Amino acid sequence: MDKPRPLRMDMIVQRQLDVMSTGNSAYLAIFLRAVKAAGVDIRIVFAPMRSFGNRPWMSVHPVFSDLATEIVVPSSLRIAGRYWSLSPQVWGRFLVRIGKAVLNRIGARPVIHSYLGDPLRAGEARQVTQIVARRGPDIALAEYSSLGPLLDALPDVPHRGILLHDLFSLRAEQFRQKGREPDFTEVTRDEEAQRCRSSTANFYASKNEMSVLAPLVPGANAIWLRPDPPPYSAGDGDPNPHAVFLGTRHAGNIDALHHLIDDIWPRVLERAPDAVLKVAGSICADLTPSQLQTAGVQPLGRVDDLGSLSGSNAVGLAPTRIGSGVSIKVAEYLMLGMPCVVYPVALEGFLDSLDDLVVRADGPDAFAKEVADLIVDAGRRMRLSEKGLAETPERLSNRELIDYFRGLHPRA
Repeated sequence: MDKPRPLRMDMIVQRQLDVMSTGNSAYLAIFLRAVKAAGVDIRIVFAPMRSFGNRPWMSVHPVFSDLATEIVVPSSLRIAGRYWSLSPQVWGRFLVRIGKAVLNRIGARPVIHSYLGDPLRAGEARQVTQIVARRGPDIALAEYSSLGPLLDALPDVPHRGILLHDLFSLRAEQFRQKGREPDFTEVTRDEEAQRCRSSTANFYASKNEMSVLAPLVPGANAIWLRPDPPPYSAGDGDPNPHAVFLGTRHAGNIDALHHLIDDIWPRVLERAPDAVLKVAGSICADLTPSQLQTAGVQPLGRVDDLGSLSGSNAVGLAPTRIGSGVSIKVAEYLMLGMPCVVYPVALEGFLDSLDDLVVRADGPDAFAKEVADLIVDAGRRMRLSEKGLAETPERLSNRELIDYFRGLHPRA
């Protein structure tokens, strides 16, 4: 009897995948690892113009190259491992972005709109769906609800899904609640659900957002994509107790970091004058000159080996006030063996899954007190560290997702 061929999946994306330091890239890699573990053959298909963003070249990170059997970047040339766009529109956007960068340097602060929440224009959408249809995959997977309408043109693909890193409708609501102007096109919850009308399964990075949208898309399976960060190798770390903030550059992290340094950290120093706060990741670029001079603040920039920050002497901080998707930093802190202090918003994407593994605090005074207390209490730090390391992997396992893909059947 012939062995059945593996299922074939086309993963449709609309952004560059050149770094692994962003939350959405980390989540996409987690998703694709789970899919591959289920025995599915993966092809990544890039939208030919949108994916290049504001520059006419891009590369694909080795993590994604290794997970996929094929990378498709239409309307491009590959030269020395880098893809160069042949689209005049992409080159035009590049020139506009250069102009905005000049204005930014002279203090004009032009608004840079994020197109991640916008559906593809008709011509680009048609090009993408034709590429997918020609292959005839068993599964077509779109990244973000904004690509969901592409599935309307793929009725012959038996299994169609959307990877929802976060919901644009909820993100917009949270921005407005905090008095911030969204940098993306706003949609309502009903409009976002309508984008998912042709999906047979939706994969949610946030358990909370799954509870919001899934009832509006009753015809599709709803599966929580747990953050499932990899086990980190233990590093030597700093033997002195200290606080850590991990973050990439996006509005929620920027707000959290500025709030931490401006409102919380002075209160920590009142209780622990020698306390140290290490800031790791691309978020360091958003520290203001005055924040860089704040006592105890140490910007590390990008850290290639997060294991070097691991251990019970590092207290992970997540004073998140603007939440969307899931705060992957909380999972990373736990997998790094860090005790961590969080605002409740940082846990919303997990619902109650991690409540007993972290220290919750409401407001800057309570947060500062918990941080200062942990810095001086080695025994409590160790207990939280050991509990997080022991229980997080099982709670954030993606066995449900793997089993779902293993249960699918190839198209005839």
